[in-house]
Amino acid sequence: MKNSLSSESLQPRLQALEALAAIAQGRWPPHDLKALAVALDSVSLAFSSAAAATAYNAFGGVVRIVDMLAHWHRGILDAEPDAGRYLRSARERHRLWLDDYGHSDVAAELRAAVEGLATLESTDQVADIARTLTTVPLPIGIFAQPVKPDWVVKADLAPTKKEPPVDLTVAFLKFQFDGQPAAEVHQLAAREVHDLEIEVRVSRWPKDKRELRLTPISVEPKTTYDFPCFQFEKPDGEAPYTMRQSGRAALLLPQGMHARPFEFKYTAEFIPEHGDQPVAVVGHRTLIVDGADATKLQVCGYPGLDQTLFALREILRRRPGVPQAESGDALLVLAALCNLAGRAVQDAEFKGRWDEAAFQRYVRAELRRHPLIGADLDEHAHAAGGITDLSLRGLPIELKAVDTLISSVGQCEPFLAQTASYAVAKSKRTAILCVLDSSDKKTAPVPPETLLDIRAHAQDTVSICVLVIQGNLARPSALSR
Repeated sequence: MKNSLSSESLQPRLQALEALAAIAQGRWPPHDLKALAVALDSVSLAFSSAAAATAYNAFGGVVRIVDMLAHWHRGILDAEPDAGRYLRSARERHRLWLDDYGHSDVAAELRAAVEGLATLESTDQVADIARTLTTVPLPIGIFAQPVKPDWVVKADLAPTKKEPPVDLTVAFLKFQFDGQPAAEVHQLAAREVHDLEIEVRVSRWPKDKRELRLTPISVEPKTTYDFPCFQFEKPDGEAPYTMRQSGRAALLLPQGMHARPFEFKYTAEFIPEHGDQPVAVVGHRTLIVDGADATKLQVCGYPGLDQTLFALREILRRRPGVPQAESGDALLVLAALCNLAGRAVQDAEFKGRWDEAAFQRYVRAELRRHPLIGADLDEHAHAAGGITDLSLRGLPIELKAVDTLISSVGQCEPFLAQTASYAVAKSKRTAILCVLDSSDKKTAPVPPETLLDIRAHAQDTVSICVLVIQGNLARPSALSR
């Protein structure tokens, strides 16, 4: 055997140090940490020293953990929705990493460097972990190359054509819950067991593999769900193979009104795992599941409005790039206003004609009574050269009082541009328009949930939640004359 040292093998290690140094200084790493972790794994496979190979493998695992911590740090600063999922992922990766290297002597210094992850509370600690990792030495890896006989060397010099590996595709064709195709966001009752059926297609089956294993992964705590793993043995016949299997799935905890849905992704791997067979996974392999029970949610106290609010919640939180807190503020205000809209029909609270100033005073008092709004409600804040009626943490609440009959949300179109301009001026992607219809009524009121909807404006960049409150209602007895 002949030992050699390649300078190219040091490149992933040096780039990892540069990335860690950048994180230690509070900057985004200049290199892709996921790609560096894969490169470190690849380099370790060729080392002749088992200790060096283990050290580089362990370091690659740590780089993956730090990648999640860097995303958590940036997510907190950018107010990303559910940025804590990155921290949960880092801790779970750390737990799995300790299972592999918790008793390894060569990984002792790496263990000490990341032990603070268990008590991590502040994003400032991410820089401390990265800074400590830059000081951890790794052994120099030596590559072992066998010395071949002369006749083998001469044979190797002859040009040979190496066939590239044939791609292997695992295609996820279909998921079904309780016999129904999985929706883009699927409603699934919590604390109940459901049938989950999966259908996959495999383009080829490697000769040295016993089975195909499909495993669910998620950043959610394992105590909140129980989703099945699927295992397929090689079927008879010729490829491609289409296979189906059923299992039992359950959400162990329900979600609140403002919580984001669960997200699961199924991974595919052939067993045993050794070999360099490239595997491409395509198709619908991500499940987004909402475990909130819409029939039990009590938001504003009126079932019809609660159901509509539940549907609007899904529209608001699925918008890309909009902070979850902004959507939460919009739903908080809407809940209070929808309660007012329900009472306006049930108790005829807005008798006679109302002007805009009186309506604004009434709504201001109504919102201030809400304990989660209170002092955060601003009045007459300036924006876009104008003055907003009300706003909650910068979210504009535009109020209008009209004396013409409004029977649909579409009739509020003339007020959308003004409302959207306030939102844009406040760097918001959401606004609320509440209109009081105090016209003389000659017919019975319409269900209040039919006058609640979302309208897009400003080139579809601003979502305006429109609610019409019915005032000046006719006495029921007068309608029978």
